[in-house]
Amino acid sequence: MNSDNLLVKMAYIKENNISLSNVKDSSLNKQVKAALLDESYKEEFFRRIFETDTSDYSKFNDIEMIYLYVHQEKDQDEEKNTQQNTKKEYVRELLHVYLLLNNNRDQFGIPFNANGELFRTLKEKHIRLYQQWLKTAPLGKGNKPYSIATISRKTTIFKSFLLYLYNRQYITSPIHKEFLAAKVSKKDRPNRDISKKEVIQLLEYYRTNPIVHGFLSTLVTTGARIEEICSAKVSDLTYEKDEMTNQYHYWLEVTGKGNKNRSLLIHDNVFKAIMRFRRRRRLDTVLNPIDHSPLFTTAKGKAYQYKNLSMFLTKHIREADVPFIQINNQLIEQIDAGLLPNKDKKRIRSLSPHTLRHAFAIISAENNSDVFRIMQSLGHEKIETTMIYLENKQSKEQNVGQDWKGNEIMNYI
Repeated sequence: MNSDNLLVKMAYIKENNISLSNVKDSSLNKQVKAALLDESYKEEFFRRIFETDTSDYSKFNDIEMIYLYVHQEKDQDEEKNTQQNTKKEYVRELLHVYLLLNNNRDQFGIPFNANGELFRTLKEKHIRLYQQWLKTAPLGKGNKPYSIATISRKTTIFKSFLLYLYNRQYITSPIHKEFLAAKVSKKDRPNRDISKKEVIQLLEYYRTNPIVHGFLSTLVTTGARIEEICSAKVSDLTYEKDEMTNQYHYWLEVTGKGNKNRSLLIHDNVFKAIMRFRRRRRLDTVLNPIDHSPLFTTAKGKAYQYKNLSMFLTKHIREADVPFIQINNQLIEQIDAGLLPNKDKKRIRSLSPHTLRHAFAIISAENNSDVFRIMQSLGHEKIETTMIYLENKQSKEQNVGQDWKGNEIMNYI
């Protein structure tokens, strides 16, 4: 197979000067993304790289280089290479930045060249103008600028791609070095703290909704990522005997980041919540080791796309008629109206399925689980990541004011 299909689609976009806003939801955009994710081009692209004795990337164009970057192999073990969800994110971000810069060359001062190339014409000033746009464009939630976390993610992907182009001698200038830092500091992190009492309120509110309740129960008691729940199969859920205690437990094996597997304990009542979910979806409730269909499905019986499920659950969490969510919504209204002082912005919490992952860590710590075991259960690579989940809780617990509780001065106040 040759790459004509991919190139024709991209040429159509360029020749017709289709703007980013028009491409965003079009079928053409979906076709281009599908082409960039289609691994059947890899063999031909590899052959073209090594048509001579040494690798030569000069014959490729911008879009082909995006394809090569997304599908680059770093290890003989395929499981250690970039996973599909990550590839989709790379395609989405790099196609976004390509169309943005290409369709707005005048705004960014990017000259046209005879071959219509973009990345080879970029200079330091273009990188700075792009970063300034990234910081101020009203494309984030609520038509506000992107959060620093989003800016950091977008910057990291584009910078890594430009380093790839430089290392392959596709571009001659190391413009990846010109990016200003976009690190997420403690003050930039969203507030995802949630207490046991608040989790109970949320579970009680959705107790009669087996779909939402099933998801919430599973996420908060396992610390699973939303992607891990989406990819879980019926065959991943097992009932096993503990030979040490002679007790039986349900276990769910999930595949996390880096394609690493880990087992999550499914408590009996959580298993019942999952079965209520499946009965509502009219699915089989018998464990079957050879049933590789999705454990959780949409109303149409399909596996959830993790972004769609995340949006679905985020909507329901934020609509729950419980006190802490009502207060949070009122704080959001205040900040939108310009009535909330900057120093109080941290009081607004980011409520989403990921908040329940934080809840699992916080409640586990309250149950006297040590940080290392929490890290393993969450599937974190570094204990520092787990500590971010717990830093607010631990900063209060370790505040020296706690040592004053028995001080005799308190008797005179």
